[in-house]
Amino acid sequence: NGIFHHDGWWHLFYQHNPGGDEWADMHWGHARSRDLLHWEHLPIALHPQLAAGELHCYSGCCVPDAAGEPRILYTSVPPAPGRATQVMATPEDTTFQSWTQHVATPVLDLATHDGPAFAGDWRDPYVFQAEGRTFMILGALLGDEAVVPLYENPDGMLRDWTYRGILLRAPQTEVPFYECPSLVPHGDRWILFVSPCREMAWHSGTLDLVNYRFVTARHGRFDASRDYYATQAKVAPDGRILAFGWVRHFPKNRGWNGCLGVIREVQLDATGDLLTTPLAELAALHTGETVFPPHQLTTERHQLTWVEASSIRGECIFTLNPGSVLQLKLAGVSLRIDEAGVQFADHPVCPLPPPPDGPVRLEWLLDRSVLELFVNARAVCTQVVAFPFPPVLTVRAEGAATLDSGRIWTLRGGGTA
Repeated sequence: NGIFHHDGWWHLFYQHNPGGDEWADMHWGHARSRDLLHWEHLPIALHPQLAAGELHCYSGCCVPDAAGEPRILYTSVPPAPGRATQVMATPEDTTFQSWTQHVATPVLDLATHDGPAFAGDWRDPYVFQAEGRTFMILGALLGDEAVVPLYENPDGMLRDWTYRGILLRAPQTEVPFYECPSLVPHGDRWILFVSPCREMAWHSGTLDLVNYRFVTARHGRFDASRDYYATQAKVAPDGRILAFGWVRHFPKNRGWNGCLGVIREVQLDATGDLLTTPLAELAALHTGETVFPPHQLTTERHQLTWVEASSIRGECIFTLNPGSVLQLKLAGVSLRIDEAGVQFADHPVCPLPPPPDGPVRLEWLLDRSVLELFVNARAVCTQVVAFPFPPVLTVRAEGAATLDSGRIWTLRGGGTA
């Protein structure tokens, strides 16, 4: 949900059920951090206003208005289907720990908005600036299509919105719904993230604010697994684009179910393809380095081992000759890398442009029951795994391949307080 930076603090909100570890009774949880590594839990930010007819507080965003005051925009869901509204919440204190939810005066509702007749599934507002103007996107259904509509606010105060058009659309047979869209600039191009009820997707291209449409130049999967979802992207004060995502599908009856994935840095290459790497600040947690010497790989299994730890980070660089196949296994998750691309476990193959006839860089983070894998910054997979896991990476090759270098670090505690 809403991520914003204010007075040296990163604030993170998230969908939260305070009464159990299953989806129900959606509130907004709240945490903050100065370094994106160590997080402090804060009181729940948004509660369903039952007396006002609000059953759930769905996803949204937090952005400053024209006066510089943070404002939450979220989807308010009543008991009756098809009546969702987009609502503003305003802070009651300077630490943003208490909020007033203006449920009775929504900023946008289906009954009065001036756009087409969207179906009742109409949610997850995200606000951004472009060409000095203020816009909002969200997910919606229009006929038999999933769409991302665009609205504009005239004064930056985020209360009055005018429908402008449809940025992205797809048949529902292909995309049931575009959940949690977010849109960030990258030079003169834009990156649009969507959660299409399957693996997360990205689109890069241009934002046409004359005809109000997004012109996709390139697109792909942001993660190969459905264990990672609902990313919200944000431009940091230093200009980096950071992507915050939810890791889900944990076993039930643990008292919790879901966590923040490793924050990712994203950028576009010259062709418009997305490059994704782990947050640079993670290096501050490195300790206990293990180094692996170069060696030739064969069809025999090579085992790279390290001191057992609950949280580790690793990187290996391989060289594959044309026609070679590299097979790896870590924490029960298999990888296959060849000229077609990379396949994580039983997920569809991710193309790996250019073909891996040169160095292949594998990075991974293994934090208790979450494994996140990055190959050449172009193919990424997040997987919920069994914990504890054996401290070993198994590697073998078909054809000519070498391990050029490898390093493992134990990660000292980040996390929450």
